[in-house]
Amino acid sequence: MDQQSVILLLGSNDIEAQSIVSKAINIIGLTVGEVVKVSQSFKSEAYGFTSEREFVNQAIEVATTLDAYEVLRHINLIEALLGRDRNVEQRVKAERQEAYASRPIDIDIIFYGDMTFEDSRLTIPYHFLDEREYALRPVADIAPERKHPRLKQTPQQMLEALNK
Repeated sequence: MDQQSVILLLGSNDIEAQSIVSKAINIIGLTVGEVVKVSQSFKSEAYGFTSEREFVNQAIEVATTLDAYEVLRHINLIEALLGRDRNVEQRVKAERQEAYASRPIDIDIIFYGDMTFEDSRLTIPYHFLDEREYALRPVADIAPERKHPRLKQTPQQMLEALNK
């Protein structure tokens, strides 16, 4: 398979958030592909749930020969390795009646080349990207001119529209 440019978004609101995000980036470089660009770290409030701690968010660009499902499998394994337990999250979300819950690490595929795809396991580009400042800020930092294949806007344009 040809090499693809993949943009991943990493987020954590763990007490050691920056360290966990950095570890995840290193593991991605060893397992998914070459990390070509790394955004600055951005802090954001929790989205869709209450949390005592802010999130640390970073976007990275990775050059990979893996297909999108292989990338997804690797990032899910990395999340588990770094302490993410989706069963615990489901219980907390149900108890608190909230859409999301705190987690040590969350890694999302934002863009996979120019691919558009959606099924029950994977949506590319990342759904709601144009509505989520916590995602747009780091993505715009490393790929301000990359066009969203469906919306035909750049992350920078989406960020500016969101902040109007």
